[in-house]
Amino acid sequence: MSPLILKKDRTGEGLYAGRNYHPGEMVLEFRQVDWRPERDRYTVEHPFGGHLFDPVLAKTTHSCEPNCRVSFPDRALITVRFIPSGEPITFDYRTTERRLSHPFDCLCGSSRCRGRIE
Repeated sequence: MSPLILKKDRTGEGLYAGRNYHPGEMVLEFRQVDWRPERDRYTVEHPFGGHLFDPVLAKTTHSCEPNCRVSFPDRALITVRFIPSGEPITFDYRTTERRLSHPFDCLCGSSRCRGRIE
């Protein structure tokens, strides 16, 4: 089974774990990115400026209680806890964005859900 699976979910298309991942493990490495001059709903804001686009990273969904984090020094998505096979791969969009291009009502279902993500 592939380590990552793309499938339809309630938010459109999402990235799912195709196997178990352990804390601190790299889920996705994004070395060949497109740099865009402006933010959009598919980019991630780099701390030193600019907005990077990776087609696989763009399919990662938001959660207020995520199972991954973006590591800019590693240019990777790293797990923050155990992720069982079949679980959506998520990160908190507010950890990378000073401002979202498209604010939204969160559907993550976490008991820590912040509701509106702006």
